[in-house]
Order: sequence, then C-alpha cells, then structure tokens
Amino acid sequence: MSELRKEYIKQLFYESQSLGIYEVGETIAGLARKLGKKPEEIIKLNSNENFFIPLDFLRKVLKESMDEIDPRIYPREECIELKQALARYLSISPEQIVIGTGSDDLINLVARMMLKNGDQALSILPTFSIYERCVRTAGAHYMPIPLREDFSLDADRLLENVSSKTKLIFLCCPNNPTANKFLRQDIEALANNFDSIVAVDEAYADFSDDSLVDIVNEYENLVIFRTFSKVFGLAGLRIGCAVSNSMLAKIMDEKFQMPYTVTLVAIKAVIKILENIDIIKEAIEKVRVQRQILIEDLNKIRGVHAFDSETNFVLFQTYKNSKIVYEKLLSRGVIVRDIGQVLRYPNCLRVTVAPQPMMDEFLKALKEILS
Repeated sequence: MSELRKEYIKQLFYESQSLGIYEVGETIAGLARKLGKKPEEIIKLNSNENFFIPLDFLRKVLKESMDEIDPRIYPREECIELKQALARYLSISPEQIVIGTGSDDLINLVARMMLKNGDQALSILPTFSIYERCVRTAGAHYMPIPLREDFSLDADRLLENVSSKTKLIFLCCPNNPTANKFLRQDIEALANNFDSIVAVDEAYADFSDDSLVDIVNEYENLVIFRTFSKVFGLAGLRIGCAVSNSMLAKIMDEKFQMPYTVTLVAIKAVIKILENIDIIKEAIEKVRVQRQILIEDLNKIRGVHAFDSETNFVLFQTYKNSKIVYEKLLSRGVIVRDIGQVLRYPNCLRVTVAPQPMMDEFLKALKEILS
C-alpha cells in the first residue's frame, strides 16, 4: 500500500472514532454457545421484534412469494403494486409513498437529502441512536434537546434552538426508549413554525392509537417513517416506507433514493401480508393486552418501576445497577437492553413485549436477580 493510501485510511480511521457504534447486543446463537444451551432455550427480548405474528403464517407467505417471483428480474411493477396496497392500508395516495430497505434506509435518505457539512439537525434526548449516526455521517451537527421529566416533548425548547443552519428535526413517536407518544399539537407546532423538514419515525405507531399519516398533505415539510420490522414481524426482510405529500415523496423517490433498494421477495411478502391484515390486527391486540399484563407484573416486583407504554416494549427501572441486572439476565439466557440513565431515572432497562411463556421466563429470572 502506498504512503498516500496509508495516510488516507489512517485519517478516515481517526475521523470515524467520533461516530458511535450501533450495538445490536447478544445474538441468540452467540449466547447459546457461551452458556452451553440450545438456541431455542434463549429468550431474546432486546430488539422489539414482534413474536406475536405466527411464524407458520410468515413462512407460508415467504414460500408463496418465492414461488411467484423470478429472482433474476429487478422489481418494477411489484413496487407499484406495493405502493397501491400500502395506500389502501394507510388511507393515502400511492404517490405519497417511498419504499426503502427498512426505515433506517429512509431516515438516512432524508439526512443525505437535507444536510451538508456545517448544517445542524435537532432531535430529542433520549431517543433512537440512528438519527445521530445519519446526521453526523452527513457531516452535520447533531443537537439533542432533552424531553421533559415526564417524557413529554418540549416543542418550545426545540424551536428556541433552531438557527439558520438547522435543516432537519428528527422525532420518534412513540419514542424509543421511553415508549410514550407525544401530543399531536406539539408536533404540529414544530411543522408550523419550522421552515425545513420535520421527520417523524412512527416505527411503533401501530401499537399506539395515533398516527400523523392523516395530516401529511397539510404540511409541505412533514415526513413520516413506517417500518414493517415491528408490526408485520418482518425484521429479517428489511423493508419500510416513508410517507409525505406527493411532491416531497416524488423528490425523495426519484432524486435521492437508489433504484431497486428492496428485494422482490420482501415486496411480495408485504403485499401478501396486507391481504391478510386481520392476522396483523389480531397480533396488535395481543401485544396491547400482554403489554399491560407485563407492566403490572413488573410493578409487583420489589425495587422495580415500569413506565407506561404505547409500543411493543416496556422501559423499567430497578433499584440495582442496570448493567449488573443485564449481565445476570444474560447468564440465565435472557437478553434485554441495558439503557442505563434515562433523564433523572438511573438503572433503566428495556424489554420486548412477547407471548406469555417468554414473559414468564423473563419475570422469573428478574425476580431471582432482584430478590
């Protein structure tokens, strides 16, 4: 390698050190090997995946999708068909939809579209770390504004921090990891009083009872992200969409989105799932019921405080150090997410809402650790 190339790689390495790493946590196979267990003995509750969607149903959908496609051909008409199906599901126009490789891809697209070196993006604290990653890799400055102590959105404070360099505001609603949704009027206040894009990640909106999709046509600057990783149980297929007014969607789709970003099998699978939407609605209701049971069960444990949730996960606080609790849960084959400090609340962890047998194993392990 030439000296010039060495110097370039070295510079790239040093510049990248300030960027955070997205920690995916322990994997099922990896933890099973460490503990000498079978993979099916591991309880994975750290990534908010949806285990209420029947696996047999998803496998049937995937098999039918594979049987119907020609993987040698790029997806064209199928993407149009998907937009039409999603438009019916969301009660909007197909022209308002942009398809992407999960919502992460579309979040990054909006960051690339709106930001250049020296620009600024605002967001909230705490929230999903991908927003900061996308902003900083675009060469822009990321400024998080803390939520209020009750986890509500401080729209006034966000607007007070807008400058001539602010080109983007990222929100997650319902928010990760606090699991609460923000008042619609607060988000609308941002869209009304900010001259650039307000981007709202609604990854968990289906588990709540509200979405801003119905008002995107009222604002030139509002973009909504939806993912099929959570509610549809398709985390492994990587597919999502962005919704906005048709003009903004056209710009995103034709000028900034890469062609053929989503696999043909993923497109077909979502279309087929939308044809069986009652299965999804049933799963959503099961999540909501199990979520309330989990919150009540957690709050019965001495030294635990579980926060209310509008998502498919629950944030809870323990009287013991959260890192120690996390490690001890791992040693019992249970994977959760160690969040740590959340505003004024130390020792917080996040657990996915899952079917009762998985919750029973988690609660049993947690009780043993905290007793």
